[in-house]
Amino acid sequence: MVVVRTLRSLAEARFRNISVEDLSSLESTITGDLLPNLNPRARRLLNLASLALNLASTPTMLKPFSMLSVEGRRRWLERVNVESTIYNLISLLDVVVLATHMANPRVSSRIGYRREEAMSRVRVEPLPTLSRSGKPRGVYDVIVVGSGAGGSVVAWELTRRGFRVALFEVGPEPSRVDLVKLHPSFRALKYYWDSGLTFTWGNPIIHIPFGRVLGGTVTVNSGTMFRVPGRALNLWYKATGVNVDSGTLEEAYKVVEGVLGVKQVPEYLLGGNAMAMRRGAEALGLKLHGPVRRPLGSCLGLGECAFACPSDGKIDMRLSFLRDAVSRGLEVYTNAHVRRVLLGDGRVLGVEVELGGVSVRVESRAVVVSAGALNTPRLLLASGVRNRNLGAHLHIHPALGVTAIMNYKVNGWVGTMQSYYVADLLEDLGVLLLATLPPPGIGYSAGSIPFEEIHEYPYLASIGVQVSDENTGAVPRRAVLGVADYNLSSEDLEKIREGVKLATEILLAAGARKVYLPLKTTQGGHNVEDARRVLDRAKPGLFKLSAYHPMSTARMAGDPSAGVVDGDGRVFNYDNLYVADASIIPSTTIVNPQLTINALSLMVAWRIAKEL
Repeated sequence: MVVVRTLRSLAEARFRNISVEDLSSLESTITGDLLPNLNPRARRLLNLASLALNLASTPTMLKPFSMLSVEGRRRWLERVNVESTIYNLISLLDVVVLATHMANPRVSSRIGYRREEAMSRVRVEPLPTLSRSGKPRGVYDVIVVGSGAGGSVVAWELTRRGFRVALFEVGPEPSRVDLVKLHPSFRALKYYWDSGLTFTWGNPIIHIPFGRVLGGTVTVNSGTMFRVPGRALNLWYKATGVNVDSGTLEEAYKVVEGVLGVKQVPEYLLGGNAMAMRRGAEALGLKLHGPVRRPLGSCLGLGECAFACPSDGKIDMRLSFLRDAVSRGLEVYTNAHVRRVLLGDGRVLGVEVELGGVSVRVESRAVVVSAGALNTPRLLLASGVRNRNLGAHLHIHPALGVTAIMNYKVNGWVGTMQSYYVADLLEDLGVLLLATLPPPGIGYSAGSIPFEEIHEYPYLASIGVQVSDENTGAVPRRAVLGVADYNLSSEDLEKIREGVKLATEILLAAGARKVYLPLKTTQGGHNVEDARRVLDRAKPGLFKLSAYHPMSTARMAGDPSAGVVDGDGRVFNYDNLYVADASIIPSTTIVNPQLTINALSLMVAWRIAKEL
């Protein structure tokens, strides 16, 4: 199989002196764990990337990549243009190779990461099943499409007020066995849309993973909670003319924080990565930093927050709003793909949903679309809703990770995955720094360090740089390349540079031996001046970017010329069609948006309850 052969060949080139035993383990993990869990679309992309890599070497080396000698492969890889499409495809394969290699317990134990030992502390008790089988029956008061930060809150509020509510979620319901037994790399394949291989198309290409699981992206996010800054409300009003009442928003925040148990991360769960960030911030005399607030449950500091927490340490939608709502009568259907909302004469009649391969028509008095900022516009467009703002105005908060090899052990995989922030650049630039380090081999933990330095993982520290973007993108009705179109603006590029510079200063002040910038050209720096010179010359296409906060694609507005829904979340020109998710946020939230999505969605539910 071309994928297995190509990934093995790439691993031989990337990991010097990799043993035959480790290569065999890599192959068996690819065939036994990786490929079976891949979404069909992701499998096609991986096949395409593997085929492209094999063919790309032929014009210059006269052989497919996998037929070259190991040294020949290394020489060819060094010559690949970092701004080319083939480089991006190779980067995708690199991510797969590194994550799969580090999922091998024998490999990870060499750096001191022993997941099996950590998981032995988790009580493997079955999770209460929230979803039901069979077909929906009768007419509902409300149908909610999507179970994330918006849909779960709406379903909870309306159910507890006595309405008959059905909730349809396209993804699966996680089991405790999967959460404990499956390595986070392979949980990502099951619980992220297209197995996590989703990206924007533009300059540069930006990785943008989002959830396809009960509880939505909240099940697989970092759990970081900020209330929106007051100046964001002013931005919203200027963007769309909608006036979100701060008093009502405050009331909604309090309700949500109470249900989720939001509190500051305690000292014993901060972890070594956060302590390194704190040490550097204090050494530089920074003023605005501290532990983040998050929905804390029985956290064991496993560091797997963004892959569905195995221990219920992060209180997500499943463990809070949905569990309570189901106990009150909410009907939840998973693996349920809503194909369209049924419209007629300015009203909705219900939805057409695919359940078990069969298309079913389900009727209701109102429909709330909460499919997320990347899918809500597509569903509404496919259903016949017409508004020029639908899918436009996309904000994503571009982000990237600055990694460093410290002069002391960090063991950053222990503790809360994202637990400390620095906000000194937030007011002036909209740049937030967050200590973020997932399990070895995944995401920011991979950073930009060379493959030959993976043995340094115990000494690795990582800071995420997150930018409130001025520029916006768009979600097309049918995505051919990427899930959205988005180009990084020059203004946002400058913000990124400033954020990376501060992150570099923090890491060096905290005792970094070497700092790796989030660039495609791997190079370890030893001082701030070198980093500044490199960053000032770097073009957008050289940055390794990701994003986790899509929003504003069906935004609230004073009238349909500026947005898709009114201040109550009702779609313009439809009496009983609502939206409650990140897409209704009028403009950037500046900070992490989950808490604000929760609160705005609760406000939408309050309005629906009055109308019904």
